[in-house]
Amino acid sequence: MGNRIHGGGPSLILMFLVWILLLLVTGCAPLRPQTDPGLDKKALVLANTILSLNQDITSSKGTGWVEVKTDTRTDKFKIAWAASAPNRIRITFLVAGHPVETIVATGNHVTFISHTDEHDPHTTFSSDPNLNEYLHIPVKLSDLIAILLGHIPLGKFDHAWFKPGDSNFPPIILAQNWKSTFQQLHLNNVGKVQQLVFLDKDRLPIYDITYIDYQAYGESRIPASLLVKDPAGKKIRLTLTQFIPNPPIKESVFRLTESGS
Repeated sequence: MGNRIHGGGPSLILMFLVWILLLLVTGCAPLRPQTDPGLDKKALVLANTILSLNQDITSSKGTGWVEVKTDTRTDKFKIAWAASAPNRIRITFLVAGHPVETIVATGNHVTFISHTDEHDPHTTFSSDPNLNEYLHIPVKLSDLIAILLGHIPLGKFDHAWFKPGDSNFPPIILAQNWKSTFQQLHLNNVGKVQQLVFLDKDRLPIYDITYIDYQAYGESRIPASLLVKDPAGKKIRLTLTQFIPNPPIKESVFRLTESGS
């Protein structure tokens, strides 16, 4: 009968599995400072409260103004839109009452139509494209739709903690497993959002949204004036002049011909 190795076998396997598990946990957990677990729970509750803001609004129609500033030019447009959660929208940009651009998102793809022949009709393969090419700030279409529904466009998060510091109202840092980017949420003393900052892996800002004014529409208070800017100084100022929560919207609104009709 051959020699048998006794003892330690299962223990070695168990130790190996524990080691692999620790590696996995370390790999998916965001880098963060040591914080008070009780305060972390409070931060998570506050973040989820902000995430739920106006979530009862699943469609909207309205008008407003958008001012886009870059290093070389400033453009101001009137906008008219109809939006439906989570990813459908029709928004038209107008100058002096004349349409110049229409964007329609069906939930599967997004079509851009120029009414001034500035470009050919263009349809994306993505249902949630980055609008940097069009607005010069890396805002995703889903963020724009969330804003026009009166929501706060927080991305997904698994962890929340208060940023260490001496402030009476420290910002909340949000992180998601397996992602190296962060979100930083600034609230005032009554829990209203003042600013949302999107941060890269080095905690440097990618872009931020500053909330300037809220307005009451029905039973909801909607962020009605906000400023989006990036570190290079590019800015988008959005001001809502009319907002209709939860209107019925026909499916045909999200279908667009090449003429933009």
